[in-house]
Amino acid sequence: MTGMRLGRRPLMLLILLLSMFGPLSTDMYLSGLPVMTVDFRTTESVMNMSLYLFMLVLSVSILVLGPISDKYGRRNVLMASMALYAASNVACCFTGDVRVFIALRMVQAFGGGGAMTTAFALIKDCFDGNDRSRVLSVTAAIGILGPILAPVIGTALINVAGWRSTFWFPAGVSALCLLMGSFLPGYLPADRFQGTVLGSMARLAAVTRDRNFVVFALMMCTFTGSQLAYISVSSYVYQDGFGLDPTGYSLVLASACVMGLVIARALSRAVSASRRMIPCVFALGFLSFLMMLFLAGLHWALFMLSIVPCCAVTITARSFGYGILMSQHDGDNGSVSSVLNFTTFMFAFVGMVLASSFPPDLFIYGVAAMLAISCGVYLAGWAAIRARGYPLKGLE
Repeated sequence: MTGMRLGRRPLMLLILLLSMFGPLSTDMYLSGLPVMTVDFRTTESVMNMSLYLFMLVLSVSILVLGPISDKYGRRNVLMASMALYAASNVACCFTGDVRVFIALRMVQAFGGGGAMTTAFALIKDCFDGNDRSRVLSVTAAIGILGPILAPVIGTALINVAGWRSTFWFPAGVSALCLLMGSFLPGYLPADRFQGTVLGSMARLAAVTRDRNFVVFALMMCTFTGSQLAYISVSSYVYQDGFGLDPTGYSLVLASACVMGLVIARALSRAVSASRRMIPCVFALGFLSFLMMLFLAGLHWALFMLSIVPCCAVTITARSFGYGILMSQHDGDNGSVSSVLNFTTFMFAFVGMVLASSFPPDLFIYGVAAMLAISCGVYLAGWAAIRARGYPLKGLE
C-alpha cells in the first residue's frame, strides 16, 4: 500500500463512505416520496424524475471527473465535489418548487459523482494484489450497508423531522468526507497524467477500445439497472399498492438487501474459481426475473423475495466482477473507475425510467421488464466472452 497521511483504517472508512453516496442520495428519502408528491403538488412520474435524472447526471459526472482526477489529483476533485454536494443538499431543504428541486438534485448528482469515482480510484491507487481484493470484498460487504441503513435511517428522520431531514443528513456526511479528504496526500495518483485536460479525457478511449473490458463491464453492471428499477417504484408498490406504512416499507427494503448479502457471501465461499461464478450470477438473475414476473404481484412478501436474487447478483458483481475489471489497464485508474461507474449508473438510469414508465398498477411488470433486459445483456456478453476464451486477467 502506498504511503499516505490518512492511514489504512481512516482511508478505508473514507472509501466506504464515498461508495455509499448512491444509496444516501436515493434510498434515504424513498419512504417520503408519497408525501413529497403531495407537498410539491405534483405526480408520481414527475417526482420520480428526481431519481432518474439524478442517475443520468451522476453517470455523466463520473465519466468526466475520473480522467480529470487523473490530471489534477484525487484530493482536489474530492474536495470540490463534496463542497458542491453539501451545498446542493442544503438548498433542497429550502425549495417548494418541484422543478427547482429536480434541478438541485442534478447538481447534487454531479457532486456525488466525484465521491464515487474517487472511491474506486483510491482503491486502485492505494492497494494492489491480495490487498486490493480484500478491500473490494470489504467494500462489497460493508458498502451494502448503504441500501440497508439508508431507508431505515431515512424513515426515522422523516417520522421525527420530515422529509427535508433526509437531505440534511447527507450534507453532514459530505462535510465529514470533505474534512477527511483534506488529509489525502496531494500526489495521488502517483502516476499523474501530464498532458492537457482534453488529453486526460482522451484516456477514456484507451479503456473503451478494449472490447473485452467493455463486454465484461456490461455483464457486471447490468443488474444494477434492475435493482434500481425496483427501488425507484418500491415506495409506491409497497405503500400505495400493498398498504405498508413507511416504517414497514423501510424494514422490508432493508431486509431484501440483508438476504441478498447473505446469499452473495455464501456464493463467494462456495464458488472459488472465477470462471464458474459467471453461470451462477446468471442463474440468480434469471430466477429473480421469473419470480418478479409470476409471483411478485400476489403479496408484498413475494415482491420482496423476488428482488433478493438480484440483490445477491449486484453484491457479487461488486466483489467478483469489479475486482477483475480493476486489474486491467494499469495507469488509467481514474478512467477505469469512470467507465465502470458510468456503465453502472447508466443501467440504473435506464431501469428507473423503464419501471416508472409503466402505469402505477403495473410498476412490478416494469421491474420484470428490466430484469429481462439485464438477463439478455448478460447472456449476450457471456457468449461473447466465452467465444474469445475468457480473455481477461483473472478469468484465464
